[in-house]
Amino acid sequence: MSSTESGESPREDAETEAPAPGSEAHDAVETETRVEVGLVRSVRYGPIILVGTAIGALVAGVAALFFPVQPDADYELGQAVGLSLVAGAVIGLTLSALLTLLLGLVAKRNRGAALAVLTDVR
Repeated sequence: MSSTESGESPREDAETEAPAPGSEAHDAVETETRVEVGLVRSVRYGPIILVGTAIGALVAGVAALFFPVQPDADYELGQAVGLSLVAGAVIGLTLSALLTLLLGLVAKRNRGAALAVLTDVR
């Protein structure tokens, strides 16, 4: 049975007030450490590869629509477009992966340095 069901008023816990910032009870000790760090640029591989794959599939699918299917063929237009989509996606994936590798090599040439400040407050 809870305290409110038995007719008792709920117990209030005593609040502890935190000292105001800047009060003398808790002086913060702040230390700063400066460190030189190296910066290396990089390429985001995932989005570039996904976009390349989608563009390859789209171009191949649209290209397949422009070639007529012979009446005596053993396949339909939908099958030809589907196969072209898959082949175009594979070609787009391959080309975009090669592009990202080349961009990654170019981006890694651009190195730099920066000054990082580590602040420790206790």
